[in-house]
Amino acid sequence: MRTLNRYILRDFWVGFGMTLGVITLILYLGSIMRGLDYIARGVPGPVLLKVFTLNIPFILTVSIPVSILVATLLQFNRLSLEGEFTAMRAGGLGIWQIISPVILSGFLLTFICFVLQVQIAPDSRYAVRNALREADGLNPIDLLDEGRAVEFPGLSIYITRKRGMRLEDVEVYELNSNGDVVQATRAKYGDVTLHEEEQFMRVLLHDVQLQYPDEDEPEDLTKARIVDMKTYEFVMDYREFLKNKPLIRKTKNMRFGSLINVIRNAPEVYHDSPPFRQESQRMRALLELHKRMGLSLACISFTLIAIPLGMTTRRSETNVGIPIGLSLVVVFHTFIIVAESFREFPWKMPDYIMWIPVIVTQVVGLLLIRRIP
Repeated sequence: MRTLNRYILRDFWVGFGMTLGVITLILYLGSIMRGLDYIARGVPGPVLLKVFTLNIPFILTVSIPVSILVATLLQFNRLSLEGEFTAMRAGGLGIWQIISPVILSGFLLTFICFVLQVQIAPDSRYAVRNALREADGLNPIDLLDEGRAVEFPGLSIYITRKRGMRLEDVEVYELNSNGDVVQATRAKYGDVTLHEEEQFMRVLLHDVQLQYPDEDEPEDLTKARIVDMKTYEFVMDYREFLKNKPLIRKTKNMRFGSLINVIRNAPEVYHDSPPFRQESQRMRALLELHKRMGLSLACISFTLIAIPLGMTTRRSETNVGIPIGLSLVVVFHTFIIVAESFREFPWKMPDYIMWIPVIVTQVVGLLLIRRIP
């Protein structure tokens, strides 16, 4: 039995290692393409090398689950087609005796992914942002954090989402010398133009609503004067921001402990934000926490579903399991995208949506394993 376990484990880990190398390299091409942009912007070579190295832990959180899926599919497909699985069963071995080494490997890789997700990957992404900030080629648009009010001289800006140089769901508050709001601007989206030599950003907002508080009762929004505009442009000076402001960790860069603290104590962590923004930040942290746990458990989920999918008995079906398996990866990430799209609607419980593919995959995998002859 030990010899058989060593044989199965050796084949699995060799296949897993080769698959991990290929998939990690493919995913790394995205970082290389961004690196070309950094080179064009004049980022020094040592900084680029540091950025590429620090990106590895984050890429592994994606490539490890995919690699274990592909490696398990290929191994059990081979065992089935070459008659080795039939021989093992004829020798009196039970199905769980045969597959237990790979399942234990799946649990081990789940633990490794969890460790990466808890601290290593968030720290590496935060270190990448710090490295780029210290370089001359830093893109100032990175100063605008999603889901957090960012203070500039005379301005406070909040954006829900950022896509390249486009900002979505923008709120801008113009402040006087006393810090009072003299104008509130809300827009569906805005486009940013950089002026790096002068160190300022010009933002052109679209579908705009301007609100001017009443001088006598500025807190009473019902008395505010409202002006609707198709476009509105303003300027953000980021020179002082770069000099004095520390780089704040985004939700995606937070460790597990920080995420839990935000979930439990959002009003204290974001005391300078209105209640509805505090709830938005709490939901962001909750979704990020569940996403990391779900992606970690994807390792064992993919292992359980890949074992029966890989055990095809006809050569015409040799490659059927792989497309089906890879489609599971797409389904996993589709549910994540859907859940994150509901982050502004907490009553729809988007954090539970992320667990649907995890639970369904494990249950279906166990049921299919029980049906293996």
